[in-house]
Amino acid sequence: MKKVLQLLFCICFFVPPAMAQQADEISGGYFLEGVQETASGFQLKSNYTFTFFFTYGGLDRYGSGRWTQEKNAIVFNSRVKPLRDFKLLSARRVNDHFVTVKFTDKNQGIVNGIECTLYTARGRQKLFTDKTGTVKFPKQEVDSIQFFSPLFPDHPYTFIVSNKIQNNFEFAFEKWVAEVFFEDFTLLFTNNMLVGQHPLLNGKQFRYVKN
Repeated sequence: MKKVLQLLFCICFFVPPAMAQQADEISGGYFLEGVQETASGFQLKSNYTFTFFFTYGGLDRYGSGRWTQEKNAIVFNSRVKPLRDFKLLSARRVNDHFVTVKFTDKNQGIVNGIECTLYTARGRQKLFTDKTGTVKFPKQEVDSIQFFSPLFPDHPYTFIVSNKIQNNFEFAFEKWVAEVFFEDFTLLFTNNMLVGQHPLLNGKQFRYVKN
């Protein structure tokens, strides 16, 4: 029994400091290099939590969660992504000749250029919102509407139309639309850098250099 207690003492008091030292060596700020007009990076903390930021023009994105180490790989995970990224403000029948889709937000810059795809019994049609966040299709019976915002490419959404007589729809972004969600997102830790993909940018080889 005495030897067992001594072994437990060693595990409790010597293993965690070693792990903490390893986390301290990796922890720090890692900043994206080589991408013009874009600021982005990760802040890894020694308690195995992280924050993420992305700034391009007037757009700011953010994320947070926990990181783990698997050999030379750093794996990022955040809270589970909500099922929908847009909320329906109104759906009604209007006596006109259009199917109207409108997006509302206090930041008018994010409602312009949203790709809207209308799915009907006759096929699909694609148009983009104007600077007021509005798009108008010829009037027809709609099965569903798919949204894709170039500013939030990781937040596509499909709205199912349950009442076929409705032809006027207004939506707003959910408050978490700027949040970036991570699920087993992996970067390689080497030479004080993180190397791999970016959660929002196309490409497979980005460098995040430790500051």
